[in-house]
Amino acid sequence: MKKIAIIALAVLMAMPAFAGAKDYRKKVREFKRAGWEIYGSSQTMECAFRLHCEALGKDGVYEVTGEASGVKSLSVGRQIAANNACINYVQQVGRFMRGRVASDFHADGESEEEFNHFYSAYETLLQKEIDGELRPSFTLVRTGKDGRYEMMSFFLVDEDSASKARIKALETAARESRLAQDIADSVRESIDKGFVPEETSAE
Repeated sequence: MKKIAIIALAVLMAMPAFAGAKDYRKKVREFKRAGWEIYGSSQTMECAFRLHCEALGKDGVYEVTGEASGVKSLSVGRQIAANNACINYVQQVGRFMRGRVASDFHADGESEEEFNHFYSAYETLLQKEIDGELRPSFTLVRTGKDGRYEMMSFFLVDEDSASKARIKALETAARESRLAQDIADSVRESIDKGFVPEETSAE
């Protein structure tokens, strides 16, 4: 079981990069043609995109996005988009974790029910932990033909902070399962050695 937590802690989602710095003007034109406008900021869309792309150019920083559609309230829509960004992050972690960890989990003689209990607890806890690590970058809005709003929020995540959130979620999920000692030992071992994220490629 020790290798399970080590694999899980090494997860760095293959979040598609928003755009290279040289491409942001093209992206601005595409969003404007699609009817999007900057929301809740004194910055122009061009400025917001440029600063966002500059941030993505730093090591260990990547993008998470969330959307909301068919909303009547802009403030509610923005909150829904933020919540969906957290969910998107957790789901991408979960896909990796299920694919890479489940086989090891079962190979150690653990049941499907035990795995699902641990995994469900981990997802719930990670969503709470990562919420505080998403740094708002900017939000776009457009109005549909029915007068309702569609919103798209962009966030920045620092891998060091994200890895700590994943570790904390794993530690708490471990305490809630009978596998606590195995996973807790692996988590502590991984923390002591330091976290080195895997390289990802933009789509």
